[in-house]
Amino acid sequence: MGPTVLDLIEMPHLRLKLRAGGKGVDRHVTWAQASDLSTPWEWMTGGELLMKNGRTLPADVESQIALLRALSDTGTAGLVLGMDPDTPELQQDAVDVADQLGLPILIAPFSAGFTTIGRAVAEANMSDEGRRLAMTERVYTLIQRSVLNPGKGGILDQFSRELRCRLALLDGETGIAVLDGSAEPPERLRRAVVDLIAQRGGMLPGVLHLDADGFRGQIVEVPDPDPTVLVTYDFRGAPPDLVVLQHVATAAGVLLVQQGIRREHRRRRGAETLANLIDLRLGERELARQLDEAGLPAERCVLVAVQGGSSTGERDLHLSLDRHRTSHLLLRRAGLLYALLPAGPQPVAVLRRRLGPDALIGISDPLVAAGRAPAAVREANWAVRDAANMAERQCHYADATMLSVLRDADEAQLVVDRVLGDLLAYDAEHGTTFVETLDTFLRLDKSWQLTANEVGVHRQTVAYRLRRIEEITGRNLAATAHTAELWLALRARDLVIAPDA
Repeated sequence: MGPTVLDLIEMPHLRLKLRAGGKGVDRHVTWAQASDLSTPWEWMTGGELLMKNGRTLPADVESQIALLRALSDTGTAGLVLGMDPDTPELQQDAVDVADQLGLPILIAPFSAGFTTIGRAVAEANMSDEGRRLAMTERVYTLIQRSVLNPGKGGILDQFSRELRCRLALLDGETGIAVLDGSAEPPERLRRAVVDLIAQRGGMLPGVLHLDADGFRGQIVEVPDPDPTVLVTYDFRGAPPDLVVLQHVATAAGVLLVQQGIRREHRRRRGAETLANLIDLRLGERELARQLDEAGLPAERCVLVAVQGGSSTGERDLHLSLDRHRTSHLLLRRAGLLYALLPAGPQPVAVLRRRLGPDALIGISDPLVAAGRAPAAVREANWAVRDAANMAERQCHYADATMLSVLRDADEAQLVVDRVLGDLLAYDAEHGTTFVETLDTFLRLDKSWQLTANEVGVHRQTVAYRLRRIEEITGRNLAATAHTAELWLALRARDLVIAPDA
């Protein structure tokens, strides 16, 4: 169990004197922790002897009392103050509070080093250190077994038995359990965890102590791309110490990586399903069956096209959607990311958070039926283009500003044929990219230099191409009416062409 505070007081070479909190001298000390932080309890799990430079003790009585109460609430064994000439006076009201709390306050003379106290505690705790090492070894043995037998669940339950408390691995923003096969914790606990993390702006110390809504627990961060925390609660004995908790959090990160590998396999299968849908490679009945199996019935989902955004975020997007219990199919094609998602704002919000504010997002009308997938692709393509004109960089097909002049895809095709038909035919016959150059030029507000940079040619080459485009189309790029007509035709072309395989 380690030494008590009284054991340390009775070690003559430490020269510790009891100043207050005599009722608590039988508290066991698990570790000696030196810290001059203003909130040291945020890196302590209970049982520590906090050693604090005397000059960092708050001078006012309110701050002294707040420090003592916080230490007591987190189970600190005692407080050692290293005295020097600059140490403020320990106020009598603070002494009275320490006596009431039974929190020992020990005075160490200026000549006594904290290293000596720490060594004394460590030597007295050698047997406890052996137990900690054994527990750490047990943690990694369980992880090894999980890696060798990935289908076997219940790993958190095994950790719970070893640590003699309950464990939950939760999303830091929603409180949802993130490990497959693990039970959801009580709703009140989830809410308390999320609220506490939100209050701190998502910034977690070494350990965050939970004491709210009838729950006492510990929260530590788990290494993962998404905000993830390990929560311990319902203790059957002393809470786990911070060293063990950090090892368990690291082990939990390994479990999430392992889970991510399985989900990556599902993502690839989902990409094949979405390709089959977009290209109508299978019969409509079979496609509808596959969508139902994926949890995406056609009448309740939309197709989303995304241009740009974080490549790292895209890599882990399927993990974030899984974490939010959102069914999805993802496919990258022709420079765009396509996602089949349940209709509604929440799935798109996950995309936005993962891909970042620079991503352009276009959302089709509801799919309704599997056979309408090619039309949904055209709608999403149209909307993602118009998203560049929106402050939120996001657009629904039904709200696209360009659609007011075109009633359907057939009418859009007529505009393409009439305005761009000759230019498209010329590109096809001569292997040129005049349509691409025109699109880039208009999208970049008629900047010759920016167009040259993006297309990868000299500025004079852009000038030549634009003259040829004017000759082939019979339209003057200096005329507003002709420019508007060409722009509309290019956007109509987005609607009617399917993406390249």
